[in-house]
Amino acid sequence: MASNSDSIYNVLTYIHRHPQQVRFIRQRNSNVITIGVPDTVPVANADIYFPAGHLLVNRMDEDFLAKNGDLLNTFFDQTRTSKLDYRDVWITTGYVPDEQTYLVELSFE
Repeated sequence: MASNSDSIYNVLTYIHRHPQQVRFIRQRNSNVITIGVPDTVPVANADIYFPAGHLLVNRMDEDFLAKNGDLLNTFFDQTRTSKLDYRDVWITTGYVPDEQTYLVELSFE
């Protein structure tokens, strides 16, 4: 499953460590955070995890959530949700060639 890969982890870590290098895209949904990442950021197998002109949606498995809870919590804290926690995280990824941007969207359920 693509969402549980090291590539996705590395991109999320990059976003966390370099928030000034990415673009946070305001969303209407309170449980969603969307980020544009420049395509100059190295991503292993980008064509698999960030398909050009398409979206890839996956539910992160429980192992990924358990291993990366602290990292995911930093993104959850940036949502506008009134929920105190989440059970599931869905990740949507894609590549927007015209903007030279990897799209990362996290939805906390």
